[in-house]
Amino acid sequence: MDWLLILCSLVHIFLCPFTKVEESFNLQAIHDILYHRTDIQEYDHLEFPGVVPRTFLGPIAVSFVSAPFVALFRALEMPKDASLYLVRCALGAIVLWPLIKLRKRIQEMLGKGTSNWFVFITVSQFHFLFYLSRPLPNTMALPLVLLAYYYWLGQQHGKFIACSAAAILIFRGELAILLGLILLGELLTRRLSLVKTVIFAVPSGLIWLSLTVLVDSFFWQRLLWPEGEVLWFNVVLNKSGDWGTSPFLWYFYSAIPRAMGTSLALVPVGMFLERRVLPLTLPPLFFVLAYSFLPHKELRFIVYALPLLNIAAAAACSRLWENRTKGKWRTLLALVAIGHLVANLVLTSFLLMVSRANYPGGEALSLLHKMESYESNVTVHIDVLAAQTGISRFGQLHDNWMYDKTENLKAGSPELRMFNYLIAEAKSKHAYNLRPYSDTHDIVAHIEGFSHIRSSYNHFPPIRIKTKPCLFILKNKNPPEEPDFSFTLRKHPVDIIEEQATPPAADVEVPDLESTNHFETEGLLPDNCTEIPVSIQNV
Repeated sequence: MDWLLILCSLVHIFLCPFTKVEESFNLQAIHDILYHRTDIQEYDHLEFPGVVPRTFLGPIAVSFVSAPFVALFRALEMPKDASLYLVRCALGAIVLWPLIKLRKRIQEMLGKGTSNWFVFITVSQFHFLFYLSRPLPNTMALPLVLLAYYYWLGQQHGKFIACSAAAILIFRGELAILLGLILLGELLTRRLSLVKTVIFAVPSGLIWLSLTVLVDSFFWQRLLWPEGEVLWFNVVLNKSGDWGTSPFLWYFYSAIPRAMGTSLALVPVGMFLERRVLPLTLPPLFFVLAYSFLPHKELRFIVYALPLLNIAAAAACSRLWENRTKGKWRTLLALVAIGHLVANLVLTSFLLMVSRANYPGGEALSLLHKMESYESNVTVHIDVLAAQTGISRFGQLHDNWMYDKTENLKAGSPELRMFNYLIAEAKSKHAYNLRPYSDTHDIVAHIEGFSHIRSSYNHFPPIRIKTKPCLFILKNKNPPEEPDFSFTLRKHPVDIIEEQATPPAADVEVPDLESTNHFETEGLLPDNCTEIPVSIQNV
């Protein structure tokens, strides 16, 4: 069944190859490690550091796996954006490896039927596989969390504690809640003694903490513990709420239902029919409850809970399917188990289509490369929205082109008139911010992004995904022969939050649909994509 996980992961990668702003640090870091290597001064994070630093250990691991393939592509003179697919496939492989090991552990514990249903349920849902290859900080921690689950279920406590310590100290401090609850359960049931816990935990903690401090201090060129600074920012200073808040129970009534689809209804059934899954489902549920106290919420923050909850749903489906020949009602219940997968797949297909419309920046730069010859010495300015919705260094294909992201430049300013092309945000060609270019530039293309969801009872399916113009490509009619780009030498730190910067969600979650004929949200999709804080929108 492992091939099904791999195949569906590849579908997500190739249908939605571009990345968003919350993925930018890790993706740019991977690019710089692969292409700039030890030339740290050329690294993107020194110019655009973000609000909180992140660790380089994840990008180093992904770069190590993908480096031979990237080198081969460069030798074959493949375009650089092909390396983006390689990098995402490498990250997906790193996550899939412990996920497959976890599936095998489930087979050992609960049988082949539950293991197979676990795969069916996982591939039928949208969010887990969608995030699996995305260079989010949460995804970087996911392989260690899945390995921790694997060792926990196999009662290999030393390895469980080592993986947990690495995930917490290097990548995501809030995992101390989830993995700490699992550890507490092992201590209370006396499967693990306190003395052994200390013996395993102290060396692991010291090793991982020393590693992240040494490596990241080198890359950031100052002494620091990245995850420590993140915890200080989010917990002590409580700044994450500045970037959007959600109700206390938002994870339970919005995030988890959308992430699990119809499989959620089978979780309590599995807990009732298969008592062995009860200890597996309580830690993630209490983790989500505890994490709900943080006002800023996004689905990706609790993605680690989904595999354990899916085990309970898989146990329910396995039991229903095994009993399908024991009567008409049980046959009907077995059909319900199959039908829920179909419903999940329909929802997943819809969300994938929405997601494809959420990366106008990547589409705009790709279109510009097709419009202009690579031999031309093109200069292009990329505005904030374009940079946040799909443009990365992997998309900057030509070394002789100049790609600039200087911020805080006024529309129509002398600085912007130095460029051959502008990729600018606007709602229409008559937008106010495009008026200064009416005499100096031609609009050569526009790119549409997600606008809203409309119900249409005269069509099948009855829901329509609507797009609207959001980015325009402007061509300078008379670019200066000797442009002055001295202003680009200034450092312009990106005024965004890389960590917890996006309002409730993570890469493609649709707005909550009400029972109305017309559903509309402004701008890009708030949950699966990024809702941009007001301070950024006004830049």
